[in-house]
Amino acid sequence: MLEQEVRRQAMLQVMGLEVWLPRQELPHAAPAADWLLNWQPPAAAETPAPPTVVRTVQKKPDRQGPAAEASSQVRTSLQQVRDSLQPASRSAGSATEPVVSEAAGQVAKPQQPAAGIPRFSLQLLRSGPCLLLADLPLGEPFQSSDPDFQLLQDILRAACLPQPALLRQGEPIRWPLLTAGQLAGAQDAEAARTCVRDLLELECSQQSASFVWLLGPQAMQFANTAYDADADLFSLSAFREQVRFWNLPSLEQLMHERTLKPQLWQHLQKLMRHWVQDA
Repeated sequence: MLEQEVRRQAMLQVMGLEVWLPRQELPHAAPAADWLLNWQPPAAAETPAPPTVVRTVQKKPDRQGPAAEASSQVRTSLQQVRDSLQPASRSAGSATEPVVSEAAGQVAKPQQPAAGIPRFSLQLLRSGPCLLLADLPLGEPFQSSDPDFQLLQDILRAACLPQPALLRQGEPIRWPLLTAGQLAGAQDAEAARTCVRDLLELECSQQSASFVWLLGPQAMQFANTAYDADADLFSLSAFREQVRFWNLPSLEQLMHERTLKPQLWQHLQKLMRHWVQDA
């Protein structure tokens, strides 16, 4: 048992792990051997012992003889094991360093194209002759109790439009579509823009629309062409024949920035007549 403990302590210390052993028997613990209670690792021999430890040893002279001999044997055996393990650990460390760096390089390579892959979630809705494409900052679909969804309902009510209906069975447009495979690295901004515009084209072909509200920077960036990706707020941009984009702040921006709501109302009054006629 002593040799096993010596080897275990030596291996732990070579690996840089601190070894803590009790200096006395713990309450309600199983009895421990005397040599284990008086264990002194080599680091402890170099550091001066606290005065309290010295007084404790002086109060128990009857255990000092066999304990000191066992402790000396343990330190000698421990040092021999440490000396035999250190060269092996150094050679093992030098042998594994290139492997680790090579493995790290292999892991980093597929992550390089991932830096150019955008990540977003957009909710697609319809309200009368208008399609609504709204940013989802948390990536979760709208719920009827969400404050931003309630704000959207208020805006549509003020615009004389019906309450919004979720399209795609309420499933958001998420990007990237693929998380693994050879094509996962080809999901750049241009591919994301093509996907979003194709879905809007499909909805417009199934049921006509006159305006598409782009609510938020992600919706504006990936629904517009690359030329109009940085369009001004409340501006109009072309999408297809008789269908225009209306670039708007996100619902979160409207809730937190008070100056945006009056601007929205002013532009809303100018455009309202278009979809009221189409309704």
